[in-house]
Amino acid sequence: MTIVATILIFSAGVIIGQGFSFEVKLSDLIALFATLITFTFAWRSLKHNERQFSNSIQPVIEKMEYFNSSVGKYRYNIKNYGSGTAVNLKYKILFQGKELTQSELTNMLKKELNCSISIGGPLGMSPNDSHDLMNLDRLNSKEQIQKLYHLFNFLRVELAYSTTQGQVLVKELYFGQI
Repeated sequence: MTIVATILIFSAGVIIGQGFSFEVKLSDLIALFATLITFTFAWRSLKHNERQFSNSIQPVIEKMEYFNSSVGKYRYNIKNYGSGTAVNLKYKILFQGKELTQSELTNMLKKELNCSISIGGPLGMSPNDSHDLMNLDRLNSKEQIQKLYHLFNFLRVELAYSTTQGQVLVKELYFGQI
């Protein structure tokens, strides 16, 4: 960067017609120093603006869990709080570290809890978008709720998604932190 600035200063002197001499005057040093400071601040500002821009369009996906014991409903919801779009959204549901398919998880929850279940997710999320990954209905007994909390100790969701700039982000979300 310093070399480019020095070359620009000397070439500007030749172009303007000042000529080039090897004697260095104090005014030349002051001009060189001022130009180097200007280029340094400009370069740092550009880098800062690039970081600000990439942060301003970054998706921020978090989970929300809702449980209403009076009607026996549980919802596991993900929301994009960021101002960027999350594309190619893929999620894995892990039980004790082993990946489960949606049908395996549905069968396990139906067997353990005897409740109504819907599971699914989107392929992408726009800013301020929200989707339910899992809904459980008819959780009316204390035994069902205790079994659900016990299962939550072993369940987690791994989300992988891309930003519009192509950056791939992976996030691990847990169950049972209501």
